[in-house]
Amino acid sequence: NPFTELTEREMDVLKLIANGLNNSQIAEQLVISENTVKGHVSNILSKLHLADRTQAAVFAWQKGIVRR
Repeated sequence: NPFTELTEREMDVLKLIANGLNNSQIAEQLVISENTVKGHVSNILSKLHLADRTQAAVFAWQKGIVRR
């Protein structure tokens, strides 16, 4: 499971990315700073070996992390 390396907070951020939220919206929803969100996004991309947040969103959908 590629998600085992992600922290619980990184999983929260990934789910919100996959649902189309931007960094500002994620920060507001999780009550954290936008810089903290950026750090989480960077960690997610690094741990999952992805190039950008779009790839992260697609990956999350494909792996069933988020559903309609």
